Amino acid sequence: MKQIFADLQVLTGISEADYATIAAHSTLTQSWIDDVVEAFYDTLFGYEKTSKVFPRGEAERPDREQTLRRWYMQVTSGNINEAFWWQQWLVGLIHIKVKVSNTYMLGMTSKVQQLFLEKCMTHLDSAEALKLYGAFKRVTDVVATLIAEGYFVNYVESLENVLGFNRGLIERMMEIEITKRIANLRSAT
Repeated sequence: MKQIFADLQVLTGISEADYATIAAHSTLTQSWIDDVVEAFYDTLFGYEKTSKVFPRGEAERPDREQTLRRWYMQVTSGNINEAFWWQQWLVGLIHIKVKVSNTYMLGMTSKVQQLFLEKCMTHLDSAEALKLYGAFKRVTDVVATLIAEGYFVNYVESLENVLGFNRGLIERMMEIEITKRIANLRSAT
């Protein structure tokens, strides 16, 4: 995870200045928590495919809302440290267990980012809104990437352990399969 995070720092430009920008606006952005949580879970429970992720249905919603509230309050506090990033990596592993696809996670990350941008544009002048949104977007893009990579890496490593394959063999088998799939897709278009 450390190397992935280091790569993301370079590629996204995330920095301590982003955390400081977010912290400076925490009172305002934390006042938006109810709107974020409501929009997030109204979307998930309102869409048949994502509502199936919750085995207890609406009875599970209060617990899930609390999880999102804690996450949102931490992000908008600007108090983001290595432990926070490791927690995002762990979420990828949890998503495997509870069958939350990266499609759903990335879609909902976008939903939160869009709502956050709308709130920024409503409550701040355009320069400050852009600065705050940029910081929030970089943080949430890194969150989403760590979750997605955590999902992928843990999935592959779990398959290795369960099936007893070594990484080199899996990579060679995957290269052969991917080459075939690329050829099939190219011939179909």
